Amino acid sequence: MLLTAAIVPGPPVFVPELMGSAAHELYDLRDAADSVVSRVVSDLVGSAGADPVQLVIVGPGHPGQFNAAGSVSFVSFGRDIVVPALVDHDQRDQGDPEATDERALPTPLMVARHLASRDVAAHREHAALWAAARWITTSGSDATDLGEQLRGDETRIGLILVADGAACHGPKAPRAEDSRAPAYEDAVCEALASGQGARLAQIDADLGRVLGATLPEVWPVLVAAADGDWIGELAWRGAPYGVGWAVAAWHRIPTSAPS
Repeated sequence: MLLTAAIVPGPPVFVPELMGSAAHELYDLRDAADSVVSRVVSDLVGSAGADPVQLVIVGPGHPGQFNAAGSVSFVSFGRDIVVPALVDHDQRDQGDPEATDERALPTPLMVARHLASRDVAAHREHAALWAAARWITTSGSDATDLGEQLRGDETRIGLILVADGAACHGPKAPRAEDSRAPAYEDAVCEALASGQGARLAQIDADLGRVLGATLPEVWPVLVAAADGDWIGELAWRGAPYGVGWAVAAWHRIPTSAPS
């Protein structure tokens, strides 16, 4: 059962050391992401009891599951910034045939590992949940299937989605500027703030893909998993480098006890 969720973007600029003198430009973004990620894990820690809990991190990509417990290096982005291991290498589960070596992690999951390291540094009590987390990439119908699996699981799930919005904001964007990007981004952010899966599902995912957004690849996980009533919170939004980034949180509204 999905208990709590966070949505964060996945750019390497989250890593201050990669930004050099421009690192200060994204302090607010990093703080917002730290806050929603930490709350997801704290919610799970607080709910731990008779029922098991599980942290699940999902990014866009070919469906697969990764073993991300080891150390991660951002050397491919120009500096050998190493994110420390969550557990020792000899503690990793070697029996999962789908697990992939952490050196091959897709960029969104690498960024999520950086966020995990920040969270553990600030909250040592979160370390065990991060060490046991599932790290997944998905897209298309597989994303919906994954969400349905999480919804039907008796385990209490904390979900973190890592993906970006449109990549066509302004003349310096990675893709050619597209006048449809602002309205698309508004619709996505309003849906995330609403906490309503139906509103998210109504957004034109094909347009999002044309605009270079990766969020449509993963939001079906949230839509399928989030049964019941939810409160949405949009903690940050912007497109400082031409790519739409949003930080949001969804929290389940507790069911009233029968009188």
